[in-house]
Amino acid sequence: MKIYAVRHGQTIFNVLDKVQGWADTPLTKKGEQDGVAAGQRLKNVHFDVALSSDTSRAIHTAEFILAENNHPTPQLTYTPDWREFFFGSFEGGDNKAMWGATAKSLGIDTEQPDELARHVDMTKIMNAIHEVDSKHLGEDAAAFWQRMDQSLAKLQQTYHDEDTVLLVTHGQLIWNLAQNYGHLETADRPQNGAVAVFNLDKNGHFSVDNFNDVTTIF
Repeated sequence: MKIYAVRHGQTIFNVLDKVQGWADTPLTKKGEQDGVAAGQRLKNVHFDVALSSDTSRAIHTAEFILAENNHPTPQLTYTPDWREFFFGSFEGGDNKAMWGATAKSLGIDTEQPDELARHVDMTKIMNAIHEVDSKHLGEDAAAFWQRMDQSLAKLQQTYHDEDTVLLVTHGQLIWNLAQNYGHLETADRPQNGAVAVFNLDKNGHFSVDNFNDVTTIF
């Protein structure tokens, strides 16, 4: 199974540098253009399956992508399976405040998630976010990885090994897939509208062909 995983287009919270996991804000005009641009680069790919997170930003990005496609397209299915990591009571707050507090708890001086991930793996980071959230509302690493394990298993159970899948989802989620399942240690959070290409075989082996790609015409 070949999976074209696309990060949603730019949103209002992206512009304001606010934490956005299960929280949802609309696409900006640039965000709409991100979706169209991704669709133009994927227009020659025949998709057997089209999936997205159930957030509006992912759904609308997927619709822009499918509208550009040169082939008959499948009906879009949206599901909470592919939501972003849930950041708990940090949702809607300043990114720098959350990442700074998380890094400080791990003994690292940074407010940037990519920099933090060069020192500490994502499991420790997600657990730290959960712990520094005074209300402990969000997911911890075990909950997130369980959700991803189940979501990948559902793909295999529901669709065929030879299917080509469009998956429109979120930055940290795609980042986590590449790092944890694809063992791509150099992966950073992808840009809005960037494409990653993953392979998932019938034995559950997961590999990365492309990552954070905003230029290739596939």
